[in-house]
Amino acid sequence: LLVSERTWSWTIVGACYLVGTILARLVVFGRLVKQTKQIDPHLYSEVRSLYLKNSRAGWIVFSLSFFLVVGVWIGWKNSLVERGPLALFCLLLPFLFFVSIVLHLIAYGEALLAALGQRTGVEREF
Repeated sequence: LLVSERTWSWTIVGACYLVGTILARLVVFGRLVKQTKQIDPHLYSEVRSLYLKNSRAGWIVFSLSFFLVVGVWIGWKNSLVERGPLALFCLLLPFLFFVSIVLHLIAYGEALLAALGQRTGVEREF
């Protein structure tokens, strides 16, 4: 039913992709966030606000990967997919997700360093 009704089934595919990638992101960031909260809850709130300002690039790349999944799902008219586009899709999707995670880690690290710098009086702009 999902394969034959692509006009509405993209929402289910997109939701599954979002849930899966958000869970993977939580696995990667879970320990960092937990340890930051354990050090100091006020430090965590500073880091979180700075991270949200700096993480735009990671969310853009993440959105590109989401739209790639949905676009490919809608674009496939039958179950016989040509090998070229499928291979490109299979290579591009994990690459975009990996780049998104790396950009988020960089943003979190910069936010953590900036928050610690503010506490020690050493201001640095990233």
